Amino acid sequence: MPTDPVYGLLQLGELDLALPLSALREVVPRPERLTPLPVATTGLVGAMGLRSMVLPVIDLRPLLGLADTPPADQVVVVVAHDHHVVGLVVDRVLGVTRVPDADLVELSTAHGELLVSHAFQHEDPARPVSVLAAAHLHALPGIPRVAEQPAAVAVHGTGTGRGESLTLVRCGDQVLALEVASIHTTIPLTDVRRSMLTSGDCLGVTSYAGREVPVVDPMTLVGTPPLGEDDVRSGVVLDLGPGYVVLAVTDLVELRTAGDGVLPVPGFAHHRPDLVRGAIEVGSGACLVVDGAGLRAEPSLLALASVNVELAVATDAGGELVDVLTRGAAGATGGPAYLTYTAGVALASPLEQVVEILPYAEALTPSPVKHVAGFLVHRGRTVPVVPLARVLGQEPGQRGPSSCLLLVELGEERVALAVDSLGGIEPLEWTDPDHRRVSGELAHAVQDAPLVRLAGGSRLVPALDLQDLAAALGLAGALRPVVEPAAA
Repeated sequence: MPTDPVYGLLQLGELDLALPLSALREVVPRPERLTPLPVATTGLVGAMGLRSMVLPVIDLRPLLGLADTPPADQVVVVVAHDHHVVGLVVDRVLGVTRVPDADLVELSTAHGELLVSHAFQHEDPARPVSVLAAAHLHALPGIPRVAEQPAAVAVHGTGTGRGESLTLVRCGDQVLALEVASIHTTIPLTDVRRSMLTSGDCLGVTSYAGREVPVVDPMTLVGTPPLGEDDVRSGVVLDLGPGYVVLAVTDLVELRTAGDGVLPVPGFAHHRPDLVRGAIEVGSGACLVVDGAGLRAEPSLLALASVNVELAVATDAGGELVDVLTRGAAGATGGPAYLTYTAGVALASPLEQVVEILPYAEALTPSPVKHVAGFLVHRGRTVPVVPLARVLGQEPGQRGPSSCLLLVELGEERVALAVDSLGGIEPLEWTDPDHRRVSGELAHAVQDAPLVRLAGGSRLVPALDLQDLAAALGLAGALRPVVEPAAA
């Protein structure tokens, strides 16, 4: 049976529930007092005003025999079916998630109808999530329902109408709106660990779907002040194709449709018009709406997504990711971990030689030196950016989503080596014991590099020593620079 791939996650007492997003219109706070209706039926707790509509409200607790005490800050989910709506009381909304049809388990009974149609596993396999059937909620005996209001017409064509759903998330004291279509799932974010990826917008990594996944501050991404450390409590997972990235948020505010539309924001009033598509009214204020297509095309996020690390490679020993991966690989195969990448040709280098992996820098301070693309400032240091393929005498490949900078440290200085794309992180299986250098010159570094075979691969690749290369460039005054001033 075809189903909606996106579900809103709800909690009612100890029950984990879900509702297809196609049936979930919005979520609003439950009023302190519901108005009684002249209808006596189990589960009907009254009605509430919602804009110009009177909304009947159902509470499943008496229907299901739940005797627990509900929290004071319950919410009402507006559930639609067949152009009619009813309100459903739940304790809270946990977020949204995508569930393939193959992961749904159909539920049925020999007699009568169930309020739930399917179940699926989400984060905890021991706590299945039950999918509410909107049609069965609307068919409960004696429950009144009202016709759904038509979508508001957007002004000047800027709105998106009833069909688009937004997730409002709180980030500290601010609220952002994210397109539900761009969200893979939402998760608790209780463990953010520093790693070699930690810098700029990236707060560190967390564990998701068997991987170490980068965690990004969405506030700095759109050019606003960063989240405080205590504000990072939940995560919004984005599936960008090359891998996952988690946006750090404080909590979920509500789910809603775009309604009257997304209003444009003057370009001079925000820094990232490619990421901020407009604003919507929230209470007496407004919140920025983050563009889903902009997130999926953001180079820094794509670069971070491309370096998801399988948890099987890491260990529970703690410490920096580079150290954990190196120890884990050494314990499994007797060899250290290597980072694979391309710089005109396929290469590998010891992971421990890479201090950080940075997104490819678009704007650099120019340098008069040949082969130095320019300078950037990172962590209080001036870092020269060197296109690695050019230095090695290779033709650079086309820049893509996983193009990035490998930060290498020698003494007190650092150099950022620009590479075409990242591959992965694998432990060393074999290296040529009889290898001998031919010339020791930088232009022959690829030919001088020993060949290695890494776990999971059958071909041999040159293993480039990045610290030797940094020394050959003249980093830390180790050797006279071999790069020449650019021609006037």
